[in-house]
Amino acid sequence: MNEAINATAQNDNQVLFGEISESTVNSLNTIINQVYKPMVSHLPDAEWGVCEAEQKKEFLSVFDKFANELKEALKSLQANIKLEPYDRKWESEARNIHTSRGPNNQMITEFERIFNEWSEQIQEALEDAANDQKKDDRTAGPAQELHYWKQRMRKLTGISEQLRSKNCRTVYDVLTAASTSSADSLGGKPRDKIYLATSKWKSIELRVTENLIEANDNVM
Repeated sequence: MNEAINATAQNDNQVLFGEISESTVNSLNTIINQVYKPMVSHLPDAEWGVCEAEQKKEFLSVFDKFANELKEALKSLQANIKLEPYDRKWESEARNIHTSRGPNNQMITEFERIFNEWSEQIQEALEDAANDQKKDDRTAGPAQELHYWKQRMRKLTGISEQLRSKNCRTVYDVLTAASTSSADSLGGKPRDKIYLATSKWKSIELRVTENLIEANDNVM
């Protein structure tokens, strides 16, 4: 511990690294609930060594709670909205949007369509969550209230992560660049329409962030 990192070595075993896959929660849920939980549940008393009965009971309780929370989180992610990915045929042109003479009009039209659909999806999800809260406020007890905020936090976290993804950032950057291009380079497409769409997107991002902070505060 507290040893300096050897910058000249390929791997001095002081820094652990790896790749987090896109299905991390799914993989973790499989490992915990299908591998470790059954194994721990059927662990013979002798294998617990000097662990006291009270410590064993507390560990199993915390472990079960974590395993159940993980299953609930996975259900929430699977039920969350999925923002349509843009066609990867535009990858090169999107990457060079700031250096090209003018944006590809077909790409701009396609990105604008996807962008507007994303906005509608997210706004609808936010409105549905707000309506659910109004319904629950009338009869919900502490347990139901906490469950609601946990579900809301998971859903908003999923949306927030998608907003920060390469998929969303690429489409947003391309349309932002297009909104500052000349009308001729856009084939006569009005720039103000694109500008309004990107401005609306910034307000949606802010709303998601504010709602996520509120949900997190109510869970913690």
